[in-house]
Amino acid sequence: MERYANEKNVPIIEKKSIAFIMKYIKENWKFFAFMILICIIGGYFTTIYTLQSFDQSMFEETIKQVGSKELFIGISVAQISLYAVIFAGIGIILSNKIGLWKKFEVNKKAIIGVIIISILGGLCLSIVDRYVFGSFINPVLHSYDNKPTIEYIISAFTYGGVFEEILMRLFLMSLFSWIIAKIFYRKEKEIPTKVFVISNIVAALLFAAGHLPTTIQTFGYVDSLILFRCFFMNGAFGIAFGWLYRKYGIQYSMLAHFGCHFVSKLIWLLFI
Repeated sequence: MERYANEKNVPIIEKKSIAFIMKYIKENWKFFAFMILICIIGGYFTTIYTLQSFDQSMFEETIKQVGSKELFIGISVAQISLYAVIFAGIGIILSNKIGLWKKFEVNKKAIIGVIIISILGGLCLSIVDRYVFGSFINPVLHSYDNKPTIEYIISAFTYGGVFEEILMRLFLMSLFSWIIAKIFYRKEKEIPTKVFVISNIVAALLFAAGHLPTTIQTFGYVDSLILFRCFFMNGAFGIAFGWLYRKYGIQYSMLAHFGCHFVSKLIWLLFI
C-alpha cells in the first residue's frame, strides 16, 4: 500500500507525530505568519461589519451575553485565527501528501489566470448581480442603494480572500482528495486528475451552500432564482479558485479570490 507525495507517483512515508507537524510549520512559517496577520485583520473587520448589520435589539442581546463589545470582538478574532491555524496546518499536511501543496513562485500563466478570473468574477459580483439578478430580485437591486462600508470591503478582501480559501480549498478540497484517493485509488501508482476535479466541485458546492443562511437572512425567503444566484455567484468561481489551487498553489487562489472582491467593490464604488 502506498500513498502519494504528488501527482507524478512519488510515494510518501506517513508519520503521525508532533515533530512531523512542526516540520511543516517550520518549513512554511512565512505562510503561517502572513495567514495569521490577515486573519486577525479579517476577523476584526468581519466582526465589526457583522455587528453593524444587527438591529438594536439583536446587538444589545449579543453584547449582553458576552459582556462587552470589545470582548465579543476579541473572542471572534481569536476564534477565526485559531481556526485558520488548525485548518491551514491540516491542509498543508494533506496537500503535501497528495501533491497539491506548492511553494509560491512567480508564474506568468498563473498571473494571467488570476487576472482573468478576477475581472470575470468582479464583473459578475457587481454588474451581473446588479443589472441581471437585480432586475428580477428587488432586494438585490436595493442592496446597491448604498455604497459598501470600509468594514465590509476590508472584510471581503481579508476574510474572503484568505480565510475562506484556507477553509474551502487548502483544507476541504485537500481532505476530499485525500479521502477519495485512500478509498478508491490506494493501490494505484498515480492519483487521477478526476479526483482533484471532483473534490474541487464538491468543495465549491459546499462553499456556495454555506452562503445559504446569509441569503435566507438577507431576503427572508428562498426561491429557485435566489437559489441559482447563490450557487452561481459563489460556486462557479469557487471552482475557478480550486483550479488555480491545483495548478499553481493556494497563494494564487487567494489572489484570485481577493481580486474578484477588489474588482467588484471598485466597480460598485465608481460606477453603480
